Amino acid sequence: MKKMLTGALLALICGSMVFANGASDSSEKEWKPSQPITIMNHVAVGGAMDLYSRKWVEIAGKYTDATFVVDNNAGAGGLTAGEWVLNQNADGYTVFALAPTYLDAVIQSELDCKEYVDGFEYIYGLMSDPYCVLVPINPAGGNPKFTSFKELVEWGKKGNTITLSEPNYGAKYIDAVQVFSEVGVDFKAVSYESAKKNFAALLGGQTVASVGNPGDTKKYAVQALVIGTKSKVPGLENVPSYSDLGYSAKLDEISMWRGYAVKKGTPKGMIKWFQDVCDKVSADKEWIDYMTSNKLVVLTDKTEAFTKIVNDEVTSTIDVLKSVDQISSDYKR
Repeated sequence: MKKMLTGALLALICGSMVFANGASDSSEKEWKPSQPITIMNHVAVGGAMDLYSRKWVEIAGKYTDATFVVDNNAGAGGLTAGEWVLNQNADGYTVFALAPTYLDAVIQSELDCKEYVDGFEYIYGLMSDPYCVLVPINPAGGNPKFTSFKELVEWGKKGNTITLSEPNYGAKYIDAVQVFSEVGVDFKAVSYESAKKNFAALLGGQTVASVGNPGDTKKYAVQALVIGTKSKVPGLENVPSYSDLGYSAKLDEISMWRGYAVKKGTPKGMIKWFQDVCDKVSADKEWIDYMTSNKLVVLTDKTEAFTKIVNDEVTSTIDVLKSVDQISSDYKR
């Protein structure tokens, strides 16, 4: 009887220790979806992340029977979608599809990062869309034709104004500040409300350059002078990176990343399950070919690596927007 009692007590103590270490916590158990999972995009239907999410869902169907619903809640630079996700239950059935534009909107609005940034767990960095400096293949309006980034920089150093058509104070503007500060040249940003108008101005001669993405070379008559990435972009292998030109390698680490996040407190089992599906999609040839055709770099960044990317983005965005007096000097993370 004494031995049985001792064994029972030992089992009880061991069980308590396991629970304390989290191994028997329900959040750690194998997780399987029992209802559709909504992937909420911060852009409208037809936007970049919307298209990529729909392709992701299509390919994910090869590896899971789970049902995914791709939805959209565009507005306020992504704040509308982000706030909606934060108001849902942290049960694993809502995933936020986001890009740096969401963080830019949080910071420009001077919202509390502890709620709007730290309220998410960033579980999978899916892709990198590098920033590049673009110029027209055939300049209009009497603007010079640039065949290298060095030519553009030297032209600016001679006292000419480098006008950039950009969505004002957005992610590409922030990259432009970092780039042209590094090379020691001033620029003037001219804001347009859409990509179509942005490139119409560039091709029409109202501006001389633009910070965009490699995929823009497929859509418009523009060429990339430099691309901020350590990896060569398919079809643009001859375009140098910033480090190739002798500039800071940090400029090659800034990109229009895109990925998935969930509300903090989401079961760890769901996160692991979702990351496993993401790994399978990221290794799928159809996905790799799709990313390559859109001149995107496939990422497989899980929580730790993706969170670092997000935190670095927040820090640099706050620093840049303070430097151009777009947010209060006392605003902080």
